[in-house]
Amino acid sequence: MNKQILILTAFLTLQLALAGILFFNDSNAMSRVESRLLVDVGANKLNKISITEGEETLSLIKENDRWQLESYPEITLANSKVDALTNQLANTQVSWPVTRTENSHERFKVSANDFEKQVEFTDSDGHKHTVLLGKSPSFKQLYARNLADNDVYAIEYSAYQVNVDPDSWLDKSMLSIDSIKEIKHSVVNLTKHEQSWQLAPPSALDKQQALDESSVEDFVNQLTNLSVSGIAKKTPTATNTLMVKNEQDRQYVFSFAADEQSYFVKRDDVNQWFTLAKPKYEALAKLSLDKFVSEEEQLEEEEPDVASE
Repeated sequence: MNKQILILTAFLTLQLALAGILFFNDSNAMSRVESRLLVDVGANKLNKISITEGEETLSLIKENDRWQLESYPEITLANSKVDALTNQLANTQVSWPVTRTENSHERFKVSANDFEKQVEFTDSDGHKHTVLLGKSPSFKQLYARNLADNDVYAIEYSAYQVNVDPDSWLDKSMLSIDSIKEIKHSVVNLTKHEQSWQLAPPSALDKQQALDESSVEDFVNQLTNLSVSGIAKKTPTATNTLMVKNEQDRQYVFSFAADEQSYFVKRDDVNQWFTLAKPKYEALAKLSLDKFVSEEEQLEEEEPDVASE
């Protein structure tokens, strides 16, 4: 009996030793695996990125060290969106693939003819590097494959970061202006003098009226924090304009337009119309002098009561 126990104990010890050796070897093998770039293209050499989703394609091109939409070169892009492509996705490091078989590509939606999204990087030498993005295995993760390779990887990336909608790339604050000191409109002219707003000729007030500076500041804040809704798909006809000058004496002219239930804005230094929310349009385009005027309170002298003797 004791002999059997000793044999079983020795056999169990041998199994544990073998398991330890295998685990140690696997750990060493994993530590020796070097990570590599999913797509080997230098960010500094990139000059075009094309995104395809379904039947739609959107392209970003680099001109004079500035990224812009090929279809809308005038607009300013949101830096965070561009960075997610040029730095984050272009520099994604991968190591262990989820699968290496070509037959699995359709299952993960990273095949050449069946993918969620395709990103094509083009460098300054004209070389193209294509990444296929597929299903999401978990939150903030996507299956991805370099078109030139069969390996499929799970990478930390979100589908919303790659979009073919031009509005999603727009820096919606691109028309805002800081440090405003002068405003000119067909119905009211305002100028700032020593931190105080005043009416400028030909605007004038009645004797019983006073300039409501808080209303003026509210209006100025609308311009300072101006945020457009999106890129206009048509060119409307301007109905009124607003001239604004900042403390650097740079002048900007805003044009406004309305078409049924759509509202638009344009700035003279940007050759592109943008859509605008109705409340913002009404606050900026529909001005009147009354908006900045408050009636001065007139103090009436009370006559003392005369007591009858």
